[in-house]
Amino acid sequence: MTTLAFQGGAARHLLARLLETANLAQVVQSLDPKVLHQLVRHFGLEECGEVIALATTQQLTQIFDDDLWSSKTPGIAEQFDADRFSLWLEVLAEVGEAVTAQKLVAMDFDFVTGALSRQFLVVDGEALMASPDAAEILEARESYDFSGYTVIAKRTESWDALLSLLTILDHQHHVFFKKLMQRCCQISTEYIVDNGGLYEVLTADEQIMADIADAREARRQQQGHVAASDAAAFLKLARQRQEDDTSLDLDPVSTAYFRDLLHRPLSGERVNAFLASIEDGVLNNPRRLPLLAEPSIGGDRFSRIRAQLLYAENHESTAYARRSEELVYLANVLIAGCSFQSRRFRAVEAADAVLAICNLGLENWQLPPGFLVQQSLIPVFQTGCRILYEDVCLFAATRLIEALSELRCDDRDIHDQITDLLRRMKTQVAAGTPWRERDNLNVIAILDPPSWAMLVNLIDECAVVPRNACTSSEKPPLRVATEFEFVAENRQVAWARNFAESLSERLC
Repeated sequence: MTTLAFQGGAARHLLARLLETANLAQVVQSLDPKVLHQLVRHFGLEECGEVIALATTQQLTQIFDDDLWSSKTPGIAEQFDADRFSLWLEVLAEVGEAVTAQKLVAMDFDFVTGALSRQFLVVDGEALMASPDAAEILEARESYDFSGYTVIAKRTESWDALLSLLTILDHQHHVFFKKLMQRCCQISTEYIVDNGGLYEVLTADEQIMADIADAREARRQQQGHVAASDAAAFLKLARQRQEDDTSLDLDPVSTAYFRDLLHRPLSGERVNAFLASIEDGVLNNPRRLPLLAEPSIGGDRFSRIRAQLLYAENHESTAYARRSEELVYLANVLIAGCSFQSRRFRAVEAADAVLAICNLGLENWQLPPGFLVQQSLIPVFQTGCRILYEDVCLFAATRLIEALSELRCDDRDIHDQITDLLRRMKTQVAAGTPWRERDNLNVIAILDPPSWAMLVNLIDECAVVPRNACTSSEKPPLRVATEFEFVAENRQVAWARNFAESLSERLC
């Protein structure tokens, strides 16, 4: 598994080429917002300020949808990053305060209100006098008076840039500014009056952010993204054994997704060649998936999925396009809802994992070559997902519990660590989430480093095995492997199970 990376010199060279382009504004405004976001991700926001300042309001809205929301845990709803928004304001203001102010005026008012309310409080004279903490607040925070309103900084970062923007809004866009102050004042008044109390309902600030999050989610779903909650629900359902494991019916999450997909316009390729090569993040182009690449020297791990897709491509282009959409959907499910090595999936990893899991599912279904012309890949993926969970992740965790239960250790400290790990692992296995103990297997590294290296990759939400492990020997090697690959075949599952069966011997 590899990821694209740019050296600093190469990145600066590409950015310089773009900045030297004739009619730069026209070029920037013709780019897909995701490409602009990749410029920011790879080259840094500060380096891209001159380019980003030329983006349209629609482009910025989509970039903000991707850049200003984050969650460290896949499957958990992303939260607005006020500090990141503060940096955006500072960078854009450095390029041009008047232009930045104009872009704020053109954006969705609820978004601007919610985002800015995370930067400052706005209070009028009456509310300020009524607050017993007014003097203390004004003494501890930066503040400024605007036409009867006092703006008080919640954070000191980028305060000067924010103040300059507010001044321009007051002078050049006074109607907007007055409306903004009134709305922020309403939010801030509730904050000041109720701060520290208990709430039965959302405050105005929280309600606006909830509305902003809902609007963002709706926009992203139109672009092919999968909501974190939907992705987590899909994966949880996929891991559960169904009464009929051969059913071709789609689950409710996928059914809703593809029903909405019918109403989405197909996006064309609007990416400059050198910029397209750095695309990462959510997958939105089926042709970027390594569907029909040549088999590797060590054998074709994806032989079954490759054969099915080639048959569909050669016999029914519409079916092939639909299967490609399904692969993109499944990759986005992994990115949004599944952890990998205690982090989020990268796009290239998610694409590889989906192909592997689908190939595993196909191997266990024994389907004819033309199956994917008429039927969806999603039930096949779910079968592979369940096998990966039951026969690799859960099986390895269960065998580890058995091995630790039998283990006797004279070292008191190690014994206590084993006891603690055993207790926690039993709890997570019972909950169906053994991978949550993946980062707490350090005591195994003390007992046997190679076993620890294997276990942190098997007891994972998306398990991997050593590259070419099945061809090295019938018995798993006693060494720390450095290269891994996603499980795509039953023989890899068997290898993982054989290793897990040997834990009692290895850890004794």
